[in-house]
Amino acid sequence: MTQYKVYHFLRTFAADYPELAEEMKKKGSDVVPEDYRKLLEKVSTLESELKKEKLRADFYEEMVAFGKEVYGID
Repeated sequence: MTQYKVYHFLRTFAADYPELAEEMKKKGSDVVPEDYRKLLEKVSTLESELKKEKLRADFYEEMVAFGKEVYGID
C-alpha cells in the first residue's frame, strides 16, 4: 500500500470516527487506567457479539441444509 493510500485511509477514518481517532492519538503518558478499562469492556462486548453472530450463522447454515434436504430448496 502506498503512503498516500495509508494517509487517505487515516483521514477518512478520522472524519468518520472523530471520537475514536482522538482516543487513538493519545501517547504513552496520556493513557490512563480508565482507558484500559474501557478497552477491556469494548473487547468483552465485541467478543460476546461475535459469539452470538457465529451462533446465528451456524443456525442459518443448518436451516439452509435442512431446507435442501427436506424440501429440495436451494
